[in-house]
Amino acid sequence: MGHLFAAIAKYIQGLFNRSGDSKQNESSSIIIQLLVISVFAIPYAFVHLPPDVTLVQIISAFIAFLLIVVFAIRVLKYFKIL
Repeated sequence: MGHLFAAIAKYIQGLFNRSGDSKQNESSSIIIQLLVISVFAIPYAFVHLPPDVTLVQIISAFIAFLLIVVFAIRVLKYFKIL
């Protein structure tokens, strides 16, 4: 699945064909991949929500998810894995 997002991101990046530093191209490719993943993931998540879930539960689950991701990234950076 990751290869599909990378291919879509490379195609979109080719449409805007910018010449520049490879570091800048790498960061723009990552941003494009995140946008493409978001476009597919957000509607997919809303389709699979049970009907009795409230907006407060959705927001609190999203905040908890972000906190877990930030904590995991900090731990990986602390142990110099990332």
